[in-house]
Amino acid sequence: MGIIKSFVEGWILFKKRKLISFVLVFISFLLSSFILSGIFIYYLSNEIVSYLRSRLDFSIYFKEETNREDINKLKNILEGFNGVKEVIFITKESAFEEFQKKYIANPSIVKSLIELNINPLIDYLIVRADDVKIYSDIASYLETSPYRVLIDFTTYSENKRVIDRFASVSNYLNLVILIFSVVILLFTFLIVFNLTLLSIFSQKDEIEVLRLIGAPNYFIRLPFMVFNLISSILGFIIAQIFFVFFIFKTSDFWKQLLITLQPINFYLNNFWLINLAILGFLLITNIIASTLAIQRYLKI
Repeated sequence: MGIIKSFVEGWILFKKRKLISFVLVFISFLLSSFILSGIFIYYLSNEIVSYLRSRLDFSIYFKEETNREDINKLKNILEGFNGVKEVIFITKESAFEEFQKKYIANPSIVKSLIELNINPLIDYLIVRADDVKIYSDIASYLETSPYRVLIDFTTYSENKRVIDRFASVSNYLNLVILIFSVVILLFTFLIVFNLTLLSIFSQKDEIEVLRLIGAPNYFIRLPFMVFNLISSILGFIIAQIFFVFFIFKTSDFWKQLLITLQPINFYLNNFWLINLAILGFLLITNIIASTLAIQRYLKI
């Protein structure tokens, strides 16, 4: 019965100290929202990097005078690499046909090329592999193979540089989010600690009566811990409502931006992991801060 009474007292304290309760709920809301935003940004950046890596291919463009028999020999060699899915030989004629189809809406470009009676395009190979690391092996092979004199240029190094740069920015962004999370955690801890002390001092007469009649410390602590836990849970629930509303309302936008971006599925698939982690994080922070604050007061 004592524990139930403590929980009731904590709820009464929550309703009585409206300003302190509001601030604690707001702080929990902000912390939950920031963590959810960090998880969301982490998901977005990882999905974009994964998509870019999956779209990365290795195009090898050959010099104009290159014999097609030599190109086919290199094609056969590259097809023998472990992990290579396919190697496509695009002749300059077929490339020119695709170019005309692509720019059919701009007849002036096509007409100019036809009037010049030339095909400015060149033969090339497109290599697609299961893993981007295989492209690095292919690049190393081409640098030392006898076929290197036939190659005009490749697109791999430039594409890889762009993707690696984006991945680097993504990692930097994740680090910044982590640092901000730690800073916010410290501020949250300090705010909860001081607000709990303020709440305790506002109840000092009642606490003194409990101490005089010999009430155990846990009986004094528990209502304030319940008070903080209620605030944390309420702030967490409000943040969840806002976050779910946001990802549902913007679901079409993310699909248009990138077809693989499906934050709703990510959230639902990881619902328990995300929510239990955030809620546990909030509760532990509030329990530690409130325990230290109460302990400090009881020692006075």
